[in-house]
Amino acid sequence: MTGEVWVPFYARQEGGRESFFKLHDGVPEWLRESLWNWLSAEVSVWQSSSTGGYYDPSAEKIREVERLTRVGIGWTGNGKEYSSRLAGLKALRQALYQDELAFLTAVDFRLSRLDGRKNSGRISALETILKDSSSRWRVSEVSGRPGLADRIDETVQLAAESLAAKEARSGELLADAWRHAFSMNRDPSAAYRCAVRAVEAAAGPVLTPSDKLPTLGKMISVFRDKPEKWEFAFTVDAAVDPKKVLLQMLQLLWTNEYSRHVDPGVDSPLHVTQGEAESAVMLALTLTSWFTSGAVSMRSAE
Repeated sequence: MTGEVWVPFYARQEGGRESFFKLHDGVPEWLRESLWNWLSAEVSVWQSSSTGGYYDPSAEKIREVERLTRVGIGWTGNGKEYSSRLAGLKALRQALYQDELAFLTAVDFRLSRLDGRKNSGRISALETILKDSSSRWRVSEVSGRPGLADRIDETVQLAAESLAAKEARSGELLADAWRHAFSMNRDPSAAYRCAVRAVEAAAGPVLTPSDKLPTLGKMISVFRDKPEKWEFAFTVDAAVDPKKVLLQMLQLLWTNEYSRHVDPGVDSPLHVTQGEAESAVMLALTLTSWFTSGAVSMRSAE
């Protein structure tokens, strides 16, 4: 039984399990106090004392959160006295409890200030709080620093993190695509663009190694014209040609981006929905993995 998720009695009844594991956006009531306890420590400074120590609210950190979340907390104190700093902390709490997005933004900001190696305990504590509460949000480090991101399938998340860590240029671009698609600060167009660039960086050395200005469009043309020049790890089946599937996947990613340009010189696709961006990033994850792992390779000359 060790390691299994505890499920309450009501969730073990018919139809209850789905309700218990449903992900919740925002800051539901059962998450609020635990999340505040975590955040209040992050906007405070630990002070040692003869009795052990205590968290002393930091006026500087409180004002920083106020500015960045764009939420006026109504605190006019200067923070010179402890009572003033405590009043500022209470004012911040009241303001954030009235604005869930600002609350999550404040948590995301303070999380981004933590060093993953030095503050692993604090980061893990936040993830436990979010996971226990079935929050839609989780702690992610795909973009190179801690932050809040969508709680998608953990296996896919780990695959993306692993690829981003191993591969230089394509990994960086994939990490950027992931951040634009799944973090709190989303930009669907940027996510799609970075997804395409990640595949170009991974596939270029395999499909068009001598091209100094490779594009996915060029790579598709080369691969479509002479697919026999490349090996693909999948075994060819009579009903399904793996190379045709690979070509279609490349075309799907490229055509959907290209069709959104007003003209070929525009650097960002237009009218990209969040769903399209997420699909593009997932598709790019698979394609990038294939090209960087050697699953697709140029056939050696005989």
